[in-house]
Amino acid sequence: MLKGFGALLIMASAAGIGASFSRDLKGRCMELRLLKQMIYMLRGEIKYTKTPLPEAFTSIAARMKEPFGSFLEQTAREMESQKEGNFGDLWKAQIKAWLSGTCLKKEDKEQLGSLGEVLGYLDLEMQLSSLDLYLEQLEICIREAQETASTKQKLYQSLGVAGGIFLVILLV
Repeated sequence: MLKGFGALLIMASAAGIGASFSRDLKGRCMELRLLKQMIYMLRGEIKYTKTPLPEAFTSIAARMKEPFGSFLEQTAREMESQKEGNFGDLWKAQIKAWLSGTCLKKEDKEQLGSLGEVLGYLDLEMQLSSLDLYLEQLEICIREAQETASTKQKLYQSLGVAGGIFLVILLV
């Protein structure tokens, strides 16, 4: 009886680990789409209303889901309180602070961080061009993430169950 219960717990935990990895793949796709939405909103604020970055971030933050809403809101606060300094460093620090618990990969955060090097620094047209380039890169990342998720989700779930079965057989 106790062995059966232990075997059941091992199977459930192994299947849960596989499901967790699968959920992370799906979460990354969702977060990349939210990031794309955020950048489109930022592009619109810069292009059409010519809003300064802190005001644009605050405006967009109210419409964004978490963690991107808090990320933009805190970035706007830091920009207003810190009148001097490099925006790129502030941007990267906020990414590290607010987006560390997301499903985004290190490469995704580095690309977003590199966007901060050109925001608020260049003229209007160059900022818009940089945002367009980032959106193209983001679209490629989204496509790759969706392809990866569709192929690896079932794999992770199956490996979790198979690993659990293997452990149960090994221990019994």
